[in-house]
Amino acid sequence: MSRMLVIVAALVLGLAPVVAQGPTRTEMPVPDLPGYRTLKADFHLHTVFSDGNVWPTVHVMEAWRDGLDVIALTEHAEYHPHEKDVNTDRARSYEIARPLAERLGLVLVPGVEITKPDPYTAPPVLEEGSQHFNALFVTDFNALTTPDLFEALRRARAQEAFVFWNHPGFRAEPRWFPPVARAHAEGLFQGMELVNGPDFYEPAYPWIEEHGLTIIANSDAHDPVPPRATGMRRPITLVFARSADVEGVREALFARRTAAWLGDDVWGAEEQLRGLFEGAVTVEQPTSARSRSPMLLVRNSSAIPMHVRLRNTPAWLRMPEAHLPPEQTTLLRLTALPGAPAGRQEVTLELEVLNLHVGPGRPLQALWSIVVEAR
Repeated sequence: MSRMLVIVAALVLGLAPVVAQGPTRTEMPVPDLPGYRTLKADFHLHTVFSDGNVWPTVHVMEAWRDGLDVIALTEHAEYHPHEKDVNTDRARSYEIARPLAERLGLVLVPGVEITKPDPYTAPPVLEEGSQHFNALFVTDFNALTTPDLFEALRRARAQEAFVFWNHPGFRAEPRWFPPVARAHAEGLFQGMELVNGPDFYEPAYPWIEEHGLTIIANSDAHDPVPPRATGMRRPITLVFARSADVEGVREALFARRTAAWLGDDVWGAEEQLRGLFEGAVTVEQPTSARSRSPMLLVRNSSAIPMHVRLRNTPAWLRMPEAHLPPEQTTLLRLTALPGAPAGRQEVTLELEVLNLHVGPGRPLQALWSIVVEAR
């Protein structure tokens, strides 16, 4: 190698530490509600300490990268295919992950998945459905290892755990299966995964209201989670908590203050979704645009896109269906038809927010007030 090449190589190597870029966090702004912090959570993750393929700190770093605030590593109580290589103590993944989560400011919730039957020995179709439940805020991980489903759930209740039913459509069409009905009748679980990975369980949606369940959306990731920049649609549970800590998350889950977010769609209670929409979307109307074609500047400050459609307005006014991209301002043009009343008119637009779902077949309804001045 010539002397010049050696000098160039040395300069490049010397600069490497200066220009190297570490992991970055993609913030996903979602508005807080009055009196509550909006936290972004994933309560269903697996590592090599059950049947996952990653070390616990990998899921912690991925969650931080993806803008999450809360996670739970929920290893199977019964199933440990890597037991020849790793400790089978059910608490071990939590213990490994906790120091990094604390340094990154993530809330790490202790959790376990109670798995009946074992998914790897069960038949291809489960006649009585998925009997998989995640228990959060557990204090004794290993106590939940017992052959009987109901005994395991009772032990979780004795630890004051919050329990939710996992993936109701796993290896079966979603139904309110007899073991699930019995567990609910005994007060042994309080929530349900309406979304698991890429799957939204539409047939199970009515059960949220019918049975008073907390809405949950999780990735159930066993492998590395690709970053959002790759187009990954990571499901997220939005938690409306009084405080950004374990106790705040616990109180919110038992109080049913959550929503499920997957891609463009959010499912939740009307009160919370109205707060999200009103906190995210602001409407400005330039005074010079008060004419038969009024213009609206609509700012969506959140990471959730909004799809709005006019539901009701005076017959002489039209507005196209609109897509409001996340963290952008959109210019909307309305049209006043011939026959519009002369002079200044204060008009209330009644809207449907098509991707914010407050119940089966029920999009959120919202109001915008504008001025139309025919000249």
